[in-house]
Amino acid sequence: MKGVWTVDSIEEACLRSRGGSHGSWPWTRKMLAKADEQFRGVWSERSITCDAALDILLPSHAGEPCKGDQLTLVGDHGATVRDAAATLTTLGDAYERNNPSCAERIGFAVDAPFTRIIIATAPLDWEEYARVAPVAGGLYCIDGFHRLVAWAKAGRLTGEVRLDIWLAG
Repeated sequence: MKGVWTVDSIEEACLRSRGGSHGSWPWTRKMLAKADEQFRGVWSERSITCDAALDILLPSHAGEPCKGDQLTLVGDHGATVRDAAATLTTLGDAYERNNPSCAERIGFAVDAPFTRIIIATAPLDWEEYARVAPVAGGLYCIDGFHRLVAWAKAGRLTGEVRLDIWLAG
């Protein structure tokens, strides 16, 4: 374990690294608050292998319908990062055409440097996780969905790659 964190210090670090104008920041902030409540303020800083990153469980995700996105990338029961990247590959250009907002975020992250993601040790008590079954030892994405999928699809989560995370729980 590298260090112990609070939700406030994680928010401050996120804002320093990416600013608050990023499209997902309001969403991330709400999920951080929920994770802080659910896991009673237990946060730590760690590093995980690329294999562990590929096995992170993602909540349901249909992009941003309010911005015109139409296709579901991850269904109600969730999926691993590995499976979501495979689905994205299968959908191909249709995903970009029908989910411009989500595809733009994924496209932006493909070559972006590895940055810290936020993970939990159990599914959040959150609508998108409602039908995701808990898995013993599972890790669940709170923030970093688009980056993880992009890195996996681009084949960057291989070999000795390690990702820094903040872990709730």
